[in-house]
Amino acid sequence: MTDYKKFFAQLLNLPMKLLMSSKVILDDLDLELGSTKQPIFYVIKHDSLSDLIALKSACKKSNLPDPFKPVKVNDTLFRRYVCLDKLQPVLAKEPGKTDATEQIQTVLQQHVQQPDLDAKLVPCFISWGRSPGKETSNIKKLFNHQKKPSWLRKIFTVLFIGRDNFVSVNQPLSLRFVVDQHGSSPEIAHKLLRVARFHFQRQQLTMAGPRLWQRDHLLTSLLASPSIKDAINDEAKSKNISYEKAKEQAKNYLNEIAADYRDSWIRIGDTVLTWIWNKLYSGIEVKNGEKIRKLAQDGHEIIYMPCHRSHMDYLLLTYVIYHQGLVPPHIAAGVNLNFWPMGGIFRRSGAFFMRRSFRGNKLYSEVFKEYLSQLISKGHSIKFYPESGRSRTGRLLKPKTGMLAMVIQNMLKGQDRPVTIVPVYIGYEHVMEVKTYLRELGGQKKKKESALHLFSILKNLRHFGRGYVNFGEPISVNKTMESYQPNWKQQLEQNQKPTWLPSYINSLSHNVMCNINHAAALNGVTLTAMSLSVANQNTLFKDDLIKQLKICVALHQEETPFNNLSMPPEDSIEALIDNAVKMEKFTEDTEGQNTISISQESIVELNYYRNNILHLYIIPSLIAAFLLETNNIEKSELVANINKLYPIVANEYFLKIEVSELIKHIDACIKVLVDNHLISLNEDKLIAVRPANSEYLQLHLLSLISQQTLQRYAIVLHSIESHEQGLSRSALERHSLDVAKNLAKLHDIKSPAFTDKSILSQFVGELKEQALIVIHEEGRFIATPELKELSGKIYRLIDGDILNTIKHA
Repeated sequence: MTDYKKFFAQLLNLPMKLLMSSKVILDDLDLELGSTKQPIFYVIKHDSLSDLIALKSACKKSNLPDPFKPVKVNDTLFRRYVCLDKLQPVLAKEPGKTDATEQIQTVLQQHVQQPDLDAKLVPCFISWGRSPGKETSNIKKLFNHQKKPSWLRKIFTVLFIGRDNFVSVNQPLSLRFVVDQHGSSPEIAHKLLRVARFHFQRQQLTMAGPRLWQRDHLLTSLLASPSIKDAINDEAKSKNISYEKAKEQAKNYLNEIAADYRDSWIRIGDTVLTWIWNKLYSGIEVKNGEKIRKLAQDGHEIIYMPCHRSHMDYLLLTYVIYHQGLVPPHIAAGVNLNFWPMGGIFRRSGAFFMRRSFRGNKLYSEVFKEYLSQLISKGHSIKFYPESGRSRTGRLLKPKTGMLAMVIQNMLKGQDRPVTIVPVYIGYEHVMEVKTYLRELGGQKKKKESALHLFSILKNLRHFGRGYVNFGEPISVNKTMESYQPNWKQQLEQNQKPTWLPSYINSLSHNVMCNINHAAALNGVTLTAMSLSVANQNTLFKDDLIKQLKICVALHQEETPFNNLSMPPEDSIEALIDNAVKMEKFTEDTEGQNTISISQESIVELNYYRNNILHLYIIPSLIAAFLLETNNIEKSELVANINKLYPIVANEYFLKIEVSELIKHIDACIKVLVDNHLISLNEDKLIAVRPANSEYLQLHLLSLISQQTLQRYAIVLHSIESHEQGLSRSALERHSLDVAKNLAKLHDIKSPAFTDKSILSQFVGELKEQALIVIHEEGRFIATPELKELSGKIYRLIDGDILNTIKHA
């Protein structure tokens, strides 16, 4: 143990506190390192006092042992930290060697002598700044500590970028496992240190990303690529212009598209956004970040595909990724966001811009594809929104497959690295654009993004509650493609056109949306909005609302297919409701009967938040609906009925549940209903609670969640059945939409999604996919016997007054 370092660390403690601000990144450790009695050793890259002080600060924040405190093994004191390399001397050419090998070798030998010893090696990556290494000026090099830093360079590093310090504490390695499996020879100690060096190289690439080209050099190299050259030639011939003029046009396109990523802007953005989030949000909940770090460290090309709720998504997800110790991705942004001053800020933060449509412009299309190909081939992560635009209803939109197709086509060109898609759920307790969305759904023209529009939004900023970023289950493109088309590589080698590619991309995009929805976040606002939206007069006694929310939460605490679901904070249900009321979303009457309600002017707005989580309760709601319709039902019959409805429900709500999982989910839902006395079990028969019982309200409210969905289905099904000669698809969709509008007007249904043409069209498409309709001559849709059986089940679940309106509309 070098006591002088501990002495100098104490001496420099105060100035380092002023100069340094550390962000600590903890892996999902498989043991509580802070409480284990086994020895812990930290492995760091450089024998640097500033690094050790940063590590000490991080350990204190994370309740881990002090690196300057020696560790006792078999009555022998050891230094707790292991340094791989000495700092580069200022004058000498080569640094000296550390005693890391001897230290590790001695500890390994201690394991041979003491069988119950199990020391842990904990790799700790310490980064000052996150420059990927683009700049070449000597001044910039002075602050870059990653490549052979000296003590003098460390001083400048701490002075100028000390507040941009990251400490990543990674999964520990069991030395008992190493000794038992591989022995304790000096070669094993050397090998452990080589693995540690490789690990730190991976960490550096994960955190800072690959080296960046100068933007001008990148554009020049792109213009020289064969595909763009061919496109320029085609443009010149088709438009009868000179090659140089066509080349100039291609260059203009590249300037319009290409990002100008600068890590200095990311650091500035981090400071600004930290201040903004602290002002706007009471917290940002992040889940499953460690999975993505593992993928990045394993060398995967990561494609982030998040849902799109708000303009805040651009900032929030990039901010979260940065704070997870990952390099911020290059972001595909609509060209509508390239306005002054935000366009330049977005571009320098990694945004590249794309037009809404490439149709009719082959040169632009080829330029964009080649730019995207260069980003991926150089190892930059990409982020784009599969829905293309922001959801105006709170539900996931049908995905657009253009960007995904370009990513897959690039992979088919010979991308060596494994490509992994990371679906991301982004949710909020308050979305600042909701009122704008409602005006647009009401027919108002969408306002063009501009600086003036931005300032009008900023003046309305207030407390937004909590935000949620949940990384869904990653999808390996390599594995899914191999499963979908096992011989795809051979087909490419034979220059065969992949005819299976469009259907594969459609299937892949659907799975992405399913994984987003399976990672949804529950919170007080969404749960309260869903419960009150189906209540009579949109009002419930507070104690009834508490009971309902407890059941809703319990439905996803049992066996569930939504493994990545983000549950509410560990607050009480009462606290969740109180917070929702404080968000000014709901009205609480404390003077009378203590009720919670939605005001008439807020009903449509609160439908947006309900729709964020509606898909999670469709199956439980259908179970409740069948139970109330029959009063008692055999469990096998209930499962059969749910299985009949599941395919069309799953298509609309982007659910992906295997048959075995679905049965488990139904069993888990039944258990929750039984535990809460909403139903009882008599052998295999399920019996609903009687209307006179107080628990009946909870079962009734649960059943109403799926009512609007079933009503839309009934509209389409009756439209098909009532026209014996059949209807064309356009006529069917037009007729169904008219009936839906009339039904909404007559029964005061205030949900924009209910009269959404695209949702009705999606349902018609699924009926066709499931072969529930027959297409006769002239493209007319005719009902099959299976469709009539399905419609019979759905009609039984709908309120009689509404069904009568549907049949007479």
